[in-house]
Amino acid sequence: MKLTSRLMAVATAIATMGSVALPAATLAQVNAPSAVFSPGDLIKGKSFSSVYYYAPNGKRYVFPNEKTYFTWYTDFSKVKTISDAQLGVIPIGGNVTYRPGFKMVKVTTDPRTYVIDQGGILRHVTSEQLANTLYGLSWKSKIDDLPDPFFINYKVGTAIQTASDYNPANVMTLTTTIAQDKQFDETNVSVSMGDYRTSGYVPNSMTVKKGTTVTWTNRDITDHSVTGTGFDSGMVKPNGTYSRKFDTVGSFDYHDSVYPSMQGTINVVN
Repeated sequence: MKLTSRLMAVATAIATMGSVALPAATLAQVNAPSAVFSPGDLIKGKSFSSVYYYAPNGKRYVFPNEKTYFTWYTDFSKVKTISDAQLGVIPIGGNVTYRPGFKMVKVTTDPRTYVIDQGGILRHVTSEQLANTLYGLSWKSKIDDLPDPFFINYKVGTAIQTASDYNPANVMTLTTTIAQDKQFDETNVSVSMGDYRTSGYVPNSMTVKKGTTVTWTNRDITDHSVTGTGFDSGMVKPNGTYSRKFDTVGSFDYHDSVYPSMQGTINVVN
């Protein structure tokens, strides 16, 4: 195992402590590993049960617990399994936070109750009457305890003084995806390049919208290239990048001129 792979394995083990894992019954139903996935998909490794959000920036984000996961998804039906080698090439970007507007939270060692705004912003609800106005008579059941270690994933914003300061339904409507919550630029997406024998381009096939710029990052210890019809990166050294904007609808195949068996496809749609 390469040193980078060992370090990635250690980082993964640390970051996924207490993370969301697929139930055994669901694991048995997950399809065989596939390299076809796109930004916004849920992914997991073949040998691991932890689920990640694959972001446009080419990184995977951890769901720190089931409560966080189920503010965004109702089940695990959309999780895609990829090979362990491919998962190891994708760097960890951080943790997913609660979907804004879905619930209120209270930090274990902090008596204050907070609503969640876009970007993982916690806003103190200054009175029980205000909580009742925002979330109804059953507002107490809409509060989750947030373990202290997860508090660092959030930022504290301005307090809520009146009902006009925050509308849960409106906030949820404006934040339907994790990409929106973390304010990712979805017109710029990333692909990782790894060992041609085990991972290759990760993902090796994905779908993007017309006008999207794709950036390939070499996360291997040897040179690679991105060579397709009408575009050629030349040699991309370790930690180097190559970018291309796709302005035409269609499927664009490419390969590594050094290791031709390493192939990928960018599908461009309106």
